Amino acid sequence: MNSYTTALSLAVVSFVAAPVYAEDSPIEETTVIAERLFMDTTLVSPTSQITAEELASINMMTSEDAIAHEPSLVVRRRFVGDPNGTIGIRGSGMFQTARSMVFADGLPLHYLLQTRWSGSPRWSLIAPNEIEMAEVIYGPFSAEYSGNAMGGVINLKTKNPDKRRMTVEGSLMSQDYKELGTDETYGGNKFFASFEDRIGNLGIYASYNHLENQSQPMSNYTVSSSEKAQLDSDGINGYIPGKDDEGNDVLYIGDSGAETAITDLYKVKVNYDLADVQLRATVAYEDRQRDADDHNNYLTTSTGDQYWGIGGRNFQHRHQERESLLLGVGLSGNLSPNWFYDIYMSEFTILSDEEVRTDRNPNDPSYLTQNENFRGRLTEHGDTGWHTLDLKLGTDNLLRSDDMRLSLGYHQDRYRLEVEPFNINSITGELGSARDASGGDAGTRALFAQWGWGFDESWDLALGLRYEDWKSSEGYLGDEHFADRSETGLSPKLSLAFFPSDKFSLRFSMAKAHRFPIVEELFSNESRTTSVIVSDPSLEPEVGVHHNLTLDHKITGGFVRLNLFFDQVEDTIYNQRGVIVDGGNNIDVSTFLAVDEVQTRGVEVVYNQAQVLGSKFNVRFNATYLDAEITKNSVNPEIEGNDMPRIPAWRANLILSYQLSESVDVNTNFRYASNSFGDLDNGDTEKEVYGAIDSYFFTSAKVNWLLSKQTRLSLGVDNLFNELAYVAHPWPSRTLYLEGKIHF
Repeated sequence: MNSYTTALSLAVVSFVAAPVYAEDSPIEETTVIAERLFMDTTLVSPTSQITAEELASINMMTSEDAIAHEPSLVVRRRFVGDPNGTIGIRGSGMFQTARSMVFADGLPLHYLLQTRWSGSPRWSLIAPNEIEMAEVIYGPFSAEYSGNAMGGVINLKTKNPDKRRMTVEGSLMSQDYKELGTDETYGGNKFFASFEDRIGNLGIYASYNHLENQSQPMSNYTVSSSEKAQLDSDGINGYIPGKDDEGNDVLYIGDSGAETAITDLYKVKVNYDLADVQLRATVAYEDRQRDADDHNNYLTTSTGDQYWGIGGRNFQHRHQERESLLLGVGLSGNLSPNWFYDIYMSEFTILSDEEVRTDRNPNDPSYLTQNENFRGRLTEHGDTGWHTLDLKLGTDNLLRSDDMRLSLGYHQDRYRLEVEPFNINSITGELGSARDASGGDAGTRALFAQWGWGFDESWDLALGLRYEDWKSSEGYLGDEHFADRSETGLSPKLSLAFFPSDKFSLRFSMAKAHRFPIVEELFSNESRTTSVIVSDPSLEPEVGVHHNLTLDHKITGGFVRLNLFFDQVEDTIYNQRGVIVDGGNNIDVSTFLAVDEVQTRGVEVVYNQAQVLGSKFNVRFNATYLDAEITKNSVNPEIEGNDMPRIPAWRANLILSYQLSESVDVNTNFRYASNSFGDLDNGDTEKEVYGAIDSYFFTSAKVNWLLSKQTRLSLGVDNLFNELAYVAHPWPSRTLYLEGKIHF
């Protein structure tokens, strides 16, 4: 662990005991014009919001923690600092990453270049300390969003600078992990500093976020139980008999050890108000490193030496360095007293991304020979990134009627991925032969409109339409080039609401949506030591019809809500995989195929209330039951009737907070999900083993102590009862946090 950043974190945690006072000067709050556009989106769509004040009751080390307790949602963050934090929303599984969208102040963080773990949103481009409010919008019920919102949209809204303020925060974390052949303590730290100011009409926000943490072992390595006799006859010890995810007898021979993740984020945001025009810009630069060089080989010879004669490639070391730049520029204004507009452009570029994998472990006697034969792997990303443009225009007083509104928009995006693999001598860095590079482009142009009419005090009607023109181009695999393709889609939307009283509402929403293939699904072919990915340039778009019925009842300090939903998606693109054995190593082979039809039925209950019965007790509770069933599949009819993978039938979350005194609040929260399958054949039924998608019930707690108006000390714990569960990889064990924050 970096001693400098550890010292900084410790200094902050200690320093909070010395309060610093600053004089606040109130500034008139500025209305954000852009937020007035497409306000219909949160009217016609089931929506959940959580504020920064409520987020203070959970342990929030990274930005994806902000939505981890929201309804009908699972966050697959395997450890603090995990770059592969995928999300599953309603009937879209954790590895269907192209079905969810994530924005931070309008900047896209969703990674519509790759899928599965590689397609997780770039959460680390926003520090959790920036978040003012997190919003989840379920389904593609608004014309504002494309079919990539089939699962939902997450909007992270950050704080607007309103006065001069400096903030410094430090955190320490520690996890004890004891499973199979590992008994270790892993630690990490986080340091955050920001400066914000408002000088007349100019707002400035600059921040730095550093996170460094060690994970628990992410992978366990096995060989068939048939190897036992040979190992015993050779006097090899240390293996651990067990089961794989399908219940087969295996021998555990090692694990991947700790993975160290280091992330540095530098960000500057500015906004400027000039009469009826608002300008805003964001620059975010991220430097990320990953090291997996602490593998555990359980096997030993009769003399006590490590034995490398089996499963050697599994213990390869891995080092990755990645630099990314995210830019956003926006302009908003009033065309007239009742009409307003917003123009927003964003660009994301991978400045560099290199991953080196050794062929063997440096302690393996064959390490030198294998590298001299260029058996290591170097994977680089070439011209990779995206740019987007959004033009929006709207009014909430159409035809001089306060009961009628209209929003219009144009969207354009272009996503490009280039993957360039090489054989390499990982000791000297000398390049060997190039392996087949792959990549290509995919882009969309869209026109969309949303009209609404409150034609009676008790009724509201909304109609939307989205037209999309999608094109893939410049696709290639080595010397093979694929023909350009184009598809179009027309997606109508309808929503009707009834308000029988001020406290009760009923809304039915229905929408069609097209989710077009992303670049990896079309063009990215990759061969690694333990996995092979095969894409399909002929994939058709997913086409879904989505329904939602919302019953909402307001109560004192909150609400009770019931959502009933039904989705039917044709040509569901899913990464289907199998395992082959090559030289004693398991090679994961996956390809992108379409499942003809998947239907999802679900019910969701939400109860949120502050100051229950006039007390200092606050509650946020939600529970979801759904059934995501494969109803048609011509390629393999045997899986018809099976559950779609990585979609738990039951999900529930509970956040409880209590204000013990003016300076101390105590909080506890719970997350539950039932088990699910990892494969389409639903054959992975074993529990609590590597590869399983287990049920879990995690209990967390946090105490906040406000030492002064400017300083806060927090102590927290996740997985309080140290429950063992897997999401293919093991979830973290009991983890302790110590946080200190000061602003002045």
